[in-house]
Amino acid sequence: MERAVIYCRVSTEEITQIDALQGQIEEAKRAVVGKRWVLADSYIDEGKSGTTTKRRDEYNRLVSDLTSEKFDIIVVKSQDRLMRNTKEWYIFVDQLVQSGKQLYFYLENKFYTPDDALITGIKAILAEEFSRDLSKKINNAHRNRQSNGGRVLITSNTWGYDKVNKEVVVNQKEAVVVKLIFELCLQGYGSRTICKELDLRGIKGRSGNAFPEATVRKIIRNPLFMGTAVMNKMHYDFNAKKAIHNPKEEWILHENAVPALVSEEVWVKANAEIDKRAVENGGKRFGRKSGTSALSSKIICGECGEVYWKRFRRNAAGGQIVYWSCSRYVRRGRKTNDTNLGKARIKLHTDDGCDNIHLKEDDIQDALYLVAEKIFSGDRAIVKEAMLILEQVLADEDTLDKSVFEKDRVSIMAKREALLDKMLDGIISEDLFKMKDKTFQEELAKTDAKIAEVDRVGREREELAARMHVLKNEVFDIADKNLSIEKVAENIQRIRVFPGELVFEFDLFPEIRVFVDKVNNRKVEMRLAD
Repeated sequence: MERAVIYCRVSTEEITQIDALQGQIEEAKRAVVGKRWVLADSYIDEGKSGTTTKRRDEYNRLVSDLTSEKFDIIVVKSQDRLMRNTKEWYIFVDQLVQSGKQLYFYLENKFYTPDDALITGIKAILAEEFSRDLSKKINNAHRNRQSNGGRVLITSNTWGYDKVNKEVVVNQKEAVVVKLIFELCLQGYGSRTICKELDLRGIKGRSGNAFPEATVRKIIRNPLFMGTAVMNKMHYDFNAKKAIHNPKEEWILHENAVPALVSEEVWVKANAEIDKRAVENGGKRFGRKSGTSALSSKIICGECGEVYWKRFRRNAAGGQIVYWSCSRYVRRGRKTNDTNLGKARIKLHTDDGCDNIHLKEDDIQDALYLVAEKIFSGDRAIVKEAMLILEQVLADEDTLDKSVFEKDRVSIMAKREALLDKMLDGIISEDLFKMKDKTFQEELAKTDAKIAEVDRVGREREELAARMHVLKNEVFDIADKNLSIEKVAENIQRIRVFPGELVFEFDLFPEIRVFVDKVNNRKVEMRLAD
């Protein structure tokens, strides 16, 4: 007897419908029972978007189980429940076929077959296009609300204010801290010194730990504390799958939008003090070295989640060593420290620091080259595999003929004109004309939608062809080591650092792991995970 698993997903918007997920689960189970399969497991993603596979823990668990002998069939309601991302759909289908598993859509009562590659690809494109249009509408609605002076939205991390009945009100206890931060800034204190002063006064952050420097900087820079709300600073980019900062000329300012905690004069002076300190420190703000490396802000500590900072020091010979360290370690030190207590040497543990490894710049470059070789070279090159998928899509015969739909449109218009003539000649009544014409209008709308669908598919195929051309060039352009490292660095979304491995995450390619083998206290070796 064949073993089946079910996969169900509802988005954040759909989760407000109480029975949406439970109903989908029950439907899937009934489909399994109806086919007399054995239900081996259930993979349920609640409140997750189908436009990306990130943070969809259950989907990723399903993918990892494809290579196991746990099940034979995956049961889903429809294709868009599984995926609303064209690229991810093709990657999933490739993994499905390679693993020898089957995919069953119970809403259509059919299995996926390789012959359906083009049609399902078109469906994936349409599902992605629907989500893209929805994202545009949401962004536009936000802009209109903000332009018209809608309610100010604050996050739970905003100091000094609370949201009560959709209105922003002052949090009197936190307002005292905010005012103190501005006073200390005007006295010439930097953010780090302000944090130390707050700590001496027993003022902690919301987590109960020392007040974060980043929070101090955000408070001073935020015009909200002088009553001015700045809106439209960011928007969600559907294609990038992340929030993008808008240019300053697109920001929307509303003065006196919330109760001010400091005067405009105090806010301006405090920010001028910060700008002055930045000039005195060579134009660098708060120790950040923006733009000095393609990996800046992309190296993330896997232990505490903080970003890695690029640092410099001199060796015994007077040369410069470049390395990267967890920013929490830089600010707070290690979580575990050896110390002498009498004759015994003990370990002291704190919650503030981080024990993750440091990485020399040369070690990161070696790891990047290993990743470049895996991506670009060899018979099983990841780029070539991605390219083959695109070539297959482009080689498939397009079964949707636009001319057929255009002929249907002409036919429907002719029928509408004939119907109008009959009404004008008194052959049919006006009420009957309206009823029949409504049917023709509906048919016309469906036909126009099909024509638009074919146009979208054509544009998508052109984009795929252009992307394939770029990939082909990249395959042949990486003979030089430095160039290959540069190309990989450009496509990296982030590198997660753990004591024993680096995890490279990309937008186009699957993640790649590199093990960090410690040779001695000063030297490590990098090797690719199998």
